[in-house]
Amino acid sequence: MILIYCANITPRKEYIFKHVFRRLMLQDFKFTSEVSKFVSHSGVKFSYGPKPLGEELFIWSHGLLDENGIDDHEIEFHQWDELPIFFKAPERSDIPFDVFSAAFYLITRYEEYLPQVKDDLGRYSAKESTAVKGGFILMPLVDLWIRKLLILLNRSFDTTIKRELQLKTIVTIEVSSFFKYKGRGVMDNAILFYGHIKRFKIRYLFKQILVLLGFKIDPFNNYQQLIDSMRNRWKHGRKIPSATENMIFFFHLGRYNRTDNGISHRSRRYREAIKQIGDYVDIGLRYSFFCDDNEVKAQGKKFEKISNRPLSKTMAAYSKISTPGHYKRLVDLEKLEDYSMGYETMPGFRASTSHPFYFYDLDYEVQTPLLIYSYALHYKSISGNMLNGQKQIVQQLKRRVEEVSGHFIVMYDYAQFEQGLKSHATTILEYIYDKEV
Repeated sequence: MILIYCANITPRKEYIFKHVFRRLMLQDFKFTSEVSKFVSHSGVKFSYGPKPLGEELFIWSHGLLDENGIDDHEIEFHQWDELPIFFKAPERSDIPFDVFSAAFYLITRYEEYLPQVKDDLGRYSAKESTAVKGGFILMPLVDLWIRKLLILLNRSFDTTIKRELQLKTIVTIEVSSFFKYKGRGVMDNAILFYGHIKRFKIRYLFKQILVLLGFKIDPFNNYQQLIDSMRNRWKHGRKIPSATENMIFFFHLGRYNRTDNGISHRSRRYREAIKQIGDYVDIGLRYSFFCDDNEVKAQGKKFEKISNRPLSKTMAAYSKISTPGHYKRLVDLEKLEDYSMGYETMPGFRASTSHPFYFYDLDYEVQTPLLIYSYALHYKSISGNMLNGQKQIVQQLKRRVEEVSGHFIVMYDYAQFEQGLKSHATTILEYIYDKEV
């Protein structure tokens, strides 16, 4: 057990220390505010505060974890060997910065509670993030910090604390429209038809007509190939609890609007396909772009009715989470996993971690049951690159995640696998799952 001396214990400290020691290091820990108890402890220990007690292992506290509410903290970047850091320690500290406050700041998305510049879809802009400004967007920085902290503890106390974790590779697929033409409304098909004529895309025009007449298969009808690519990697074609590779489909079941204009959830073909896909791989719900409290509950009920299973995995349309608004809506829906944390427009780690973490509500200063899985890459952000360029980014990100035995999660739009589309999406899908990249 690791003993930590703290003058006072706050919800923020409990949250981040649980995440660091129990979830990342897989080690038990305990706080104490009694000097005598701390001094007499013979195992791994350190003090955390504004100044050390004596000559013990000491980590300086910036003070963020003792605060309530949101404040605009100044971020200045420095280096800890090869890693960027901030909240630098001004005096003696065995780590040159407050690793716990910095990790808390990044994981809770503290900066996203502050006034911000949003993109065209009303999302937090990646370019405004601390990770981009600090040059570490392509690094699971929190995980790398904790790995160095673990090395320090082992060296200081002559121990061999190990993290028995494995790399997990997950491809998530956002299904905004299950069919391109088949089953779509008359107005949608008319708009697509007009677009083909306007751009003089005669081949697409004829394909649309043939699909609607039933002479050709819809270009989006490729889910069986995707499922097979996953099942071929599982023993006997079935996922087992210890599987390190996975695929998750997220289906849109919301109302029709100008942004979510895919196939209706009332379509018999769509509902049957959801059930069929759910027999082989994991499935979840893609919440619609315009989704209030009532819609969150209504769409959840639709999913459970169609799939005949409880809702456990979700994502927000186009990763529009508007921290903390979207997550607050999900907290009341019992135990959920959400896969929206990431940037569509840029590769990298939005929360600077590749490990799942619980959503901490900074408004109420409480850890919630909502478990967040952060994706490292949205294929949309690299789809315009040459194949070798795409592979290099995948390789760089996956190797970083492998270093810290995290979750390498890649997000796709279902439409990116359109049949006949000139794309490297399927090639990169196979490459993502490769043991060696």
